[in-house]
Amino acid sequence: MGDSFRMETDAARACAATFLRFADTLDPQLQRSASIQTLSGFGGFDSALQLRRGFESKARELTETLGGLGDLAVRMAAAYLLAAGVIAESDQSCSRALLAATAGLDSPG
Repeated sequence: MGDSFRMETDAARACAATFLRFADTLDPQLQRSASIQTLSGFGGFDSALQLRRGFESKARELTETLGGLGDLAVRMAAAYLLAAGVIAESDQSCSRALLAATAGLDSPG
């Protein structure tokens, strides 16, 4: 028990709810970044094609980064709930909806 972190239940739920709300705010941005991974309208010049590929690559990187950030936020929420003893395990079986309900949010969106 010396190396474990413990937290009051209400504080853990509040922290978890904050991380879950943050993850929810990333969803529209994830959709937008995914929608611009294939672009058009740059013309046929080599420089235009290079520019288009560069923007598409940045969009893919952004989508990957936002997805990772959202996953980490959900894992942080689970960690807070685990620290308070509200959930027994923090693994992939903890869906965002389940964590939101456990944190006291009405819905995960």
